[in-house]
Amino acid sequence: MRGLTERVFDQLTPATRVLVAIASSTPFFVLILLGHGWVIAEPSTRGAVHTEVMLALQGLLVVATLLSIGIGVHVWPLRREPEPVEGTTLLACLTIGVTYTVIAVLAGTFTAPTGLVLLGVLAIGLLLFTLRPMVIAYVVCTVVLVGHDIGVQLGWWSYAPAVTERIFEGRKPLWGYAVWRNTVLLSAAAVLLPLIMLLFGRLDRMHARLMRLSQTDGLTGLANRRRFMEVLQAEVARRHRTGRPLCVVLIDIDHFKRVNDAHGHLAGDAVLRELAALLIASVRAPSDLPARLGGEEFALILPDTPEDEALRVCERLRERVAAQTFQGDGTPLRIGISLGLGAVHDDDVASILSDADRALYCAKAAGRNRVCLASCCERGTA
Repeated sequence: MRGLTERVFDQLTPATRVLVAIASSTPFFVLILLGHGWVIAEPSTRGAVHTEVMLALQGLLVVATLLSIGIGVHVWPLRREPEPVEGTTLLACLTIGVTYTVIAVLAGTFTAPTGLVLLGVLAIGLLLFTLRPMVIAYVVCTVVLVGHDIGVQLGWWSYAPAVTERIFEGRKPLWGYAVWRNTVLLSAAAVLLPLIMLLFGRLDRMHARLMRLSQTDGLTGLANRRRFMEVLQAEVARRHRTGRPLCVVLIDIDHFKRVNDAHGHLAGDAVLRELAALLIASVRAPSDLPARLGGEEFALILPDTPEDEALRVCERLRERVAAQTFQGDGTPLRIGISLGLGAVHDDDVASILSDADRALYCAKAAGRNRVCLASCCERGTA
């Protein structure tokens, strides 16, 4: 259900988002319009409100309702278009935000039901719209709220201009006001709480997605250099504590520039993706980490793996790559890889990578398409 809701929100066009906002707010305008009309017409409740203020509010509600309907009619033909409707979006945000703010001001800004309604409006806006129209609407509504509060402090009007002291009969509110308050409270809570949970759920998933993007190579889906370095540092620290073996492998595609020159960069990208899939299939999951460091450079972190076993892993991988036919642009391609293997013996990450890089250089110097050990390179052999 959560995934379905996420997809629905993500696939809404700009015009459809305006329609959803209008469809969510207009029924409340009409409901409040009818409720206030009843309050003004009913003799038992008429004296509990300032009729002139309520009539002005009714006028605002009528204008907001008609304007919302007009906005809906205007954007309906555009509901399948991907282009933004910035002016209409801003008008919808201002209409909804200012109307609810005025309702809250006239009924008492910090009254629980109206406060919940305002939070609901904010949650809907954050779910549907970009930041710019929301910021503009927020600034306008804030000016209204601050202006009202200044007027209250200066004694120009009361805290809740729409109601009188008769709203309370003794120690309890007038029954009509109590019904209105409880109705708004329950309906606002029923809408607001799911919206807030959905909003924070989207933020949480967005944060997780950004974290994945910051640690993943966009072309191959492997870990990127940043993730590779983080894991390597963590594994070196773990090896220091436990004494377990650890190996690092640097991999380079032999003569990869020829693939790009002969078949194009799209074919080269396809080869990189296929090689990444082969790396994933050739190591243990999730303990081993294949990564793309950039260009045609790849790497492996092999925790809890002695050097002789890591050498077998590298040879098996090299043979699989040499035997596989890569598709590239549709033309069958054969590639080879050179691998430099270093067994970790100290806690200096730079030294570890330098050893593996030296081994990779030895593999290239010895004719490519082979595995070389850092320990052998130190003795001058390949």
